[in-house]
Amino acid sequence: MCMMESRRCFCGRGFAYLHFRDNLLSPEVLVNLYCPECSPDADFDAESMVADCDWIMEYDMEVARALFQKRGLPRTISPEHIFDEGYLTWQGFSPGDHEVRAEIKQRLAPLIRGDLNQYLQALKNEWLAHVNRLKAAGWRRAQQA
Repeated sequence: MCMMESRRCFCGRGFAYLHFRDNLLSPEVLVNLYCPECSPDADFDAESMVADCDWIMEYDMEVARALFQKRGLPRTISPEHIFDEGYLTWQGFSPGDHEVRAEIKQRLAPLIRGDLNQYLQALKNEWLAHVNRLKAAGWRRAQQA
C-alpha cells in the first residue's frame, strides 16, 4: 500500500500531489518543496535535493537513510534514487497529475453512458497525449513511461 499526500511549496503558490512508495518514508522526509516561482531562490544542494522541470524537492537525507536501513535497504541512497524509484515523488508524472487525471475523467464521463469502450479508448488517448506532452517538456518520471 502507498500513501498519497498533497503539499504546498515554500512560497505557497505551487501545489503538488506526492506519492510514498511502500510507505517507507514519512512526509517529514520532505524538508522543502520549491515550485518554479520559488525554486530560483533555493540554494540547490545535490546531496539533498532533486530538480524536475523547475520544481525542487529537498529531502532530509539523514532521516531517509535511517528509514531505509531500518527496513534492511541500502543506506547508499541519493535524492535521485528516492525520487526516481518513487519513494517520495510525484503522484503520477508531474506535481499536478492527480488533478489532470480527475479533469480528464470528468470531461469524458458522458461517454460512459453511451459506449464504455469508446470512453476507455478516449481516456487512454487523452492520458497518452498528456504523458507525451510531459515527456517533451522534460519531466523526469514521464521519461520512464
